[in-house]
Amino acid sequence: MAQRLARYPLPPRLSRILEEAMERGVGEDGCVAVALLGSGVRVAQNDLLAAMDVEQDHRVLQQVAHLRRIARISGKKTHDDDALLMSVLAGFPDRVARLRAGNQVMMSTGASAELAGEAPRYKFMVAVDAEDRKEKPLPLIRMTARIEPEWLIDLFPDSVKEQSNLAWNHEAERVDAVSALLYDELVIQESRGAVPDAQAAADLLAQKALEAGVERFVDMDAVNEFTARVEFAGFETPDVPQALRELSLGLRSFAELKKAAAKLIPVLEQKMGARRFQEIAPPTLRLQKGRQTKVHYERGKPPWIASRLQDFFGMRDTPRIGPQRTPVVVHLLAPNQRAVQTTTDLAGFWERLYPEVRRELMRRYPKHAWPERP
Repeated sequence: MAQRLARYPLPPRLSRILEEAMERGVGEDGCVAVALLGSGVRVAQNDLLAAMDVEQDHRVLQQVAHLRRIARISGKKTHDDDALLMSVLAGFPDRVARLRAGNQVMMSTGASAELAGEAPRYKFMVAVDAEDRKEKPLPLIRMTARIEPEWLIDLFPDSVKEQSNLAWNHEAERVDAVSALLYDELVIQESRGAVPDAQAAADLLAQKALEAGVERFVDMDAVNEFTARVEFAGFETPDVPQALRELSLGLRSFAELKKAAAKLIPVLEQKMGARRFQEIAPPTLRLQKGRQTKVHYERGKPPWIASRLQDFFGMRDTPRIGPQRTPVVVHLLAPNQRAVQTTTDLAGFWERLYPEVRRELMRRYPKHAWPERP
């Protein structure tokens, strides 16, 4: 190969293009392409084939004739754009690029560059005329030539590798398994499918969920109240982010995780021993007449309950809960569900305050029974 290339008075890249074009039967077009690329003449077109269709500069035509004589090209001309472009690729295997947004491209080296003029309609290309710019960070590509990714696989199989990993699908908010073919550092083919590694998928899903915020998946009011209830019981404060990570196992998307997170508090209760926890910090209390009322827990405050005053008739002692047998704060509600009294001492309320409260309630709600000694 080196001996064949040496017969052309050309730089190595251009010699390689011409030799490949000769082998592919498009030597005439190869001469034109090489003469144009080697002339240094600036043309308006930023696509090689389009530039070749324009009437050439006198220097280019002289070089074409010279190359034809050296390559001994004569007879019928054969035009095959794909064959010519594959020949160009043979001379620039290190300048493969893929079009990105706007006029930017990603090079097979992993670097970015900018296209001059209008972006081409094709996605994959070789940068046949490129230069670094001191005043701007990205190199400028003045001319490109179309290529197909299949050519890279056929011509340079040693530079193509397969890679599988997990990727976050921002639109679907889901973990995808991505299989990709890379030419050096450039992705030339990609497919997405099911996730084979459940633990790796769960790790990525949990990471993205925590970045999005726990509040997207759980009712933070319920979590805060549960945390206050745990602290009241004297148990270790639950690690909600860790619980979310554990719930992510076997899941792939935010939608699945949100559905699973509806069971977060029961899961946390089971971890700390649900029966013992509910005995110490019960979620509800049963009143004298059988009514169940919710126990409210707030951090730094004693637990409290609220129900109609009539529901406490017959109860002398204030309910007590927790390891210290703490009396709950009782909110005694009128028929309009507004508190008429708040107390932690029901016995004292009946003796000292109820007579006055009774008179007011009899006046406002005469249809209700307000016994003198409830």
